[in-house]
Amino acid sequence: MKENWLIIGVLAMGSIATMTAATIVNVALPSVIGALGLGQDEAQWLSTAFLASSTGFMLFNTWAVARWGMRASFVLAMAMFVAGSVLGAAAQELSLLIVGRVMQGAGAGLIQPMAMLVIYTRFPEGVRGLAVGVYSLCVIVSPAFGPVVGGALIDAYDWRIVFVATVPLAMLAAPFGWRLLPARDPGARKTALDWVGLALVMSALALVLQGLAHGSREGWDDAGTQWRLAVSLALAVAFVAWEARHPHAVLNLRLFARPGFCASGAAILVTGAAVYGSTWLAPLFVQQVQGYSPAGAGEILLPAGLAMAVCFPLAGRLSDRVDARVLLVSGAVMFAVSMIMLAGVGMQTEFGAIALALALGRAGIGVIMPAANASAMRHAPGMLASAAPAATFLSQTGGALGVALLSALLTHSTAFHGDVLLPLVNTEVADGDLSIADASRAVWSTALMLGFRDCFLVTGLAGLALIPVGLMVGDRSNFTDRLKQTLTLFR
Repeated sequence: MKENWLIIGVLAMGSIATMTAATIVNVALPSVIGALGLGQDEAQWLSTAFLASSTGFMLFNTWAVARWGMRASFVLAMAMFVAGSVLGAAAQELSLLIVGRVMQGAGAGLIQPMAMLVIYTRFPEGVRGLAVGVYSLCVIVSPAFGPVVGGALIDAYDWRIVFVATVPLAMLAAPFGWRLLPARDPGARKTALDWVGLALVMSALALVLQGLAHGSREGWDDAGTQWRLAVSLALAVAFVAWEARHPHAVLNLRLFARPGFCASGAAILVTGAAVYGSTWLAPLFVQQVQGYSPAGAGEILLPAGLAMAVCFPLAGRLSDRVDARVLLVSGAVMFAVSMIMLAGVGMQTEFGAIALALALGRAGIGVIMPAANASAMRHAPGMLASAAPAATFLSQTGGALGVALLSALLTHSTAFHGDVLLPLVNTEVADGDLSIADASRAVWSTALMLGFRDCFLVTGLAGLALIPVGLMVGDRSNFTDRLKQTLTLFR
């Protein structure tokens, strides 16, 4: 048993190194934008490229472990992550930065399902819940604290350091992984990889992200935007058709024939969009609108990370005793309220008010995620090996789409408010009350603030949309009995 816990520790080290990198760059975006002269639609690729890559390479895991063994696959993932980190830190142009983030995401995606495989094959049933909770806490909380670490490092050094901040941990995990993780079993059957399905889903995701970025920059009636989105839709349809008849599908579509899993999967998808989207929005807002330093932007997310760290294991424990609908709806309400609170922020809103709203939202996410994942597994008896990767796939896909959609909305909404405000400010210029330069700055800063407000409001509405989804999840036990059981916990 001790060796099993050491294995989980090694996998947690690798996951902390890679998943912290998912969000650590968020506080660096304003600095990267300034250094390389990027637009919002271009800078968002530093987040979406990582998430899209990790989503695709996660589907490689089963094939890689069967062909090379967990030991070699883990070390390969760490090497890929380190190489991508170094490339990102040295890059002088956006294209190389994106390649570096893709490589980082590939390493993260390749190792994510390994811990669940270890837990369900090496741990006795009575200890699995504890093992899942310990590992999941590391994986979920790491992205929450990424901006805190990144902000402090940027203020002390330079924005490039965030790309290599977790490299020492990855380099430490690699030799431990080679020593402790199991090698390939020579008698194990090599599984076939659905290369066509993998190519279809990765191409569809890449094109829809490109289409959203291109649309926010060139317009939604632009031919380039429309063909990207149309082809991505066609590829998605082709992927579903292919997977439905492939014997070794990368995504088992039979799971989605179960209504309970569908509802849980929808909750996981929206929650992934909410957590990664709001983590992308908040540091940008406080730096670009309120003038915070990167360290200040990270600090404002610290209470949120602590709230999530507290709520996640608590909700995981409750998910075994409480109806999933109670937890999902409660968490959705908390998250929606927090985003609606942020929809009223302004240039002078105090640190405490923003930190409190973010903490409330992260507490809600910490309640939703364990309940949604537990419900998804509960509705997939006999198909756990397919359900766990599918749930992670939905979460990461939601995150990539959430960031891309919010980036497009921010660009569009800021431009809209700027067009509305410009005639009003031109009057002030004509009357001699403002110079042209002052008027331009006033229009841009106010329009940007209103654009962020719109994004927070839309994110809050997505949280409200989780309420009916949560009510559809259902459990096999009677809802009334489970609600009574829930109330007894607080007596």
